[in-house]
Amino acid sequence: MGNTYLGLRQFQQANNLYHQCLEIEQQVGDRYSSASTYHQLGIVAQELREYEQARQYYQQALEIYIEFGDRYSSASTYHELGRVAQALRSFEEARQYYQQALEIKLESGDRYSSARTYHQLGYLAQELREYEQARQYYQQALEITLESGDRYSQASTYYCLGTLAEAQENYAEARANLQKALEIYVEYNDEYWASSARQLLERLP
Repeated sequence: MGNTYLGLRQFQQANNLYHQCLEIEQQVGDRYSSASTYHQLGIVAQELREYEQARQYYQQALEIYIEFGDRYSSASTYHELGRVAQALRSFEEARQYYQQALEIKLESGDRYSSARTYHQLGYLAQELREYEQARQYYQQALEITLESGDRYSQASTYYCLGTLAEAQENYAEARANLQKALEIYVEYNDEYWASSARQLLERLP
């Protein structure tokens, strides 16, 4: 139920249900299951931009995963801790978390999931104006999403490659990538990001 409300972006209802779930898990001594509940509470707090609270929940989830030797599950928590650190502009901390997430995903053979972390590493490098490094990470993310046929995820990477090319004043490349992103967003009826891509295309020289 909590996941359903989270998917509907009804965050307060999701938060209440996750807390009820956590209370039951603690009552019955199911510490392992509480890790995923802490992780979900972290997502809710993150969506509400309550970043310090999100960090605390993710740290609690991570502590339990490490305690139970669940290295694979810890990868998604490392990834989200990276996003929180990046939102708080703790860039080196974010990089370390992303690298830990990526290491575990690759070690586990989870190539598909690694695309998200490559994308975030690209976004982080772009924020730090490490443009060539950003391009490499985005290209790795794109290669995986093209392999897997995950067309919607390709859009965000094309979009970022477009903004990256714009920052480097490579306007032809920027236009080509933003146009690809726009086509996919229109195909998936994502009007918010389609509108954003159109605005960027209109401002290009």
